[in-house]
Amino acid sequence: MKALKTMKLKELSEIKIGLPLERKKAKLISSDKVVYKSLTLKSFAAIDDSTNIHYEMFVADSSINSQYLTKENDVIVRLRAPTTAIYVSSKNTDLVVSSLMAIITNISPNILNSKYLTHYLNSQYIQNQLIKNTQGTSIQMIKVADLLELEINLPPLEKQQQIVNYIYTANQEIDLLHKLIDEKNKLKTEIFEILIK
Repeated sequence: MKALKTMKLKELSEIKIGLPLERKKAKLISSDKVVYKSLTLKSFAAIDDSTNIHYEMFVADSSINSQYLTKENDVIVRLRAPTTAIYVSSKNTDLVVSSLMAIITNISPNILNSKYLTHYLNSQYIQNQLIKNTQGTSIQMIKVADLLELEINLPPLEKQQQIVNYIYTANQEIDLLHKLIDEKNKLKTEIFEILIK
């Protein structure tokens, strides 16, 4: 079997820390206020890009630099454990990214599929590597330097897209099975209620 090409993440993209929100938070007496949608740690519950990412409203004292806003095909990584990555689809652009997150942007599209990168970063293989690098006792976090040094396995783009398609289909099947289980539980309860009357 042919060995996969690997490259460090820093060779494939740019990685930036999000904005320290407290610096931009509008004061109650401030007359200049700009309202944004902001990612939170709850945002990382989204598994795929077919859903809108959870956000909260953030009132800033002035405009926020676009480098701190999500763009399509960005990957956002939660730096606080559990480390999770989410893909930014066209539905989830212009969200403010806080300093508890890293923005992986300007991903080389001719080498690396952003959705593949998201799944790769969420894989148990990478999660185990990141756990080794977490720091802190009460609140564990990874460093951006650790993300920059991650070795990314790079199958050909066509294979990356096949992997993405497979995971998308598998997630759809899992969602359907969960719905079927819920319906079966409801039916079981209804039948039991009928039978005991």
